[in-house]
Amino acid sequence: MFFWIILLGYLLLIVGSFSLTLTRSWVYSLVSFSIQTLGFGLVASQISPIPIAAAKCIVGWLAVTILAITLSRDRKDMAQEREGPIASLFRIALWILVFSALLILFPGFGNLFQDPPPGILFPTCFLLGTGLLNLGLSEHPLRVGLSLLTILQGFELSYLWVEQSLLVLALLAGMDLSIAVVLSILDSYSHSADRDEITS
Repeated sequence: MFFWIILLGYLLLIVGSFSLTLTRSWVYSLVSFSIQTLGFGLVASQISPIPIAAAKCIVGWLAVTILAITLSRDRKDMAQEREGPIASLFRIALWILVFSALLILFPGFGNLFQDPPPGILFPTCFLLGTGLLNLGLSEHPLRVGLSLLTILQGFELSYLWVEQSLLVLALLAGMDLSIAVVLSILDSYSHSADRDEITS
């Protein structure tokens, strides 16, 4: 039973990450990150207590809620961002490149870390790689926030196998929420500045 839960976590992690890279719809982006966060929690449950893994999921979903509230202030941001098919194919190609590179280099990653647990090293590198990929493709401040949160999830997953200090995990959770709040404030400020320019 536990094996199938971990396998489901891997699948949710990959599906959520791929959808987050591909879609330009804000609704689908937030749903994709929520799915990725659930997969992150299921994968983390094999090396950490269930309450800690559940808390990390809740923190991720709280960050999604903050971003959703920010976007709901301006309805046009919730719509699909227009772009050509070439841009979608480019993002898909980059995502496949990152995924295939991790599969090829995966056997050598184990030598870089001290006795990593089985089944944790790949999702850690996968979250870090896709987070950096999306960070390079992000223009909107809130998309940058989702990319930074993905990178932090990869770091948190790697930290869980090294040490499970509740204080540090609480600090990382506070950092997740702080990123969402700060980017929400910056987005609101940029919209107010745009409105001031239009009225003037």
